[in-house]
Amino acid sequence: MSGLVIARDSERNKTQETWGSLTWMANQSLSGSSVTVGRLILYPGLSDSLHSHPNADEVIFLLKGRVSVQMGGAEFDLRPGDALTIPLKLVHRITNIGGQEAEMTLSYSSGIRKYTAE
Repeated sequence: MSGLVIARDSERNKTQETWGSLTWMANQSLSGSSVTVGRLILYPGLSDSLHSHPNADEVIFLLKGRVSVQMGGAEFDLRPGDALTIPLKLVHRITNIGGQEAEMTLSYSSGIRKYTAE
């Protein structure tokens, strides 16, 4: 099976921020993938910045904790096992509203995910 790429040491692709960390597991440059997949850890009470993705839809799948996603003038509270799709170009932010680290996967419909700070 040619073309298979296993991300064995995804910690090499980890970015540590004041609000938590983001580890990339697949995208065009890492694995030749036509989608982007990451693992986000968000610390209690903190959030990422308002942003959008001009070239990709985003799917959040919550594994652990509780988060609130602000987008389009509404808020959506997620619990473990919940998934939420954010259409491309929609400004959004994820906030950890629980007392523990929130862990989630982020999947994008492009292997070259673009990010626009708002």
